[in-house]
Amino acid sequence: MRSDGYQTKGKKVILEFLEANKDTAVSVQDIADYLKASGEETNITTVYRRLEKLAAEKKVIRHSADDGKKTLFQYIADARECLSHLHVQCTCCSKIIHLDCEDSREIMLYQCKTHGILLDCRKSVLFCFGSDCSGKKIFS
Repeated sequence: MRSDGYQTKGKKVILEFLEANKDTAVSVQDIADYLKASGEETNITTVYRRLEKLAAEKKVIRHSADDGKKTLFQYIADARECLSHLHVQCTCCSKIIHLDCEDSREIMLYQCKTHGILLDCRKSVLFCFGSDCSGKKIFS
């Protein structure tokens, strides 16, 4: 985005999509598909470029997909505290669960004291089977 606040319609549509899906990790392809369905013909490179800018502005954080083959993005512009707690991602639906609780802080403190490491919550995500998905036949 230019310093004068100018935004193209495509950039606005990307932000709208990210905001509407803030509790889900979305892929670049998810965003591109949404843009196409919205009548915005934006190439994939433009989507990547916009996401990189949003990451630099700390409005999105990156997560790796459970297969490690692609990057997923989560909108956090209104929730900067996301940078200071752990996240869990459902391997079925990609929903993000925020572990913003005392137990999560205890885990992080324990790792720091015991192993001398500081977890980077911007890049760390644990994988799970979420409560909405755990009843499905996951191991079939």
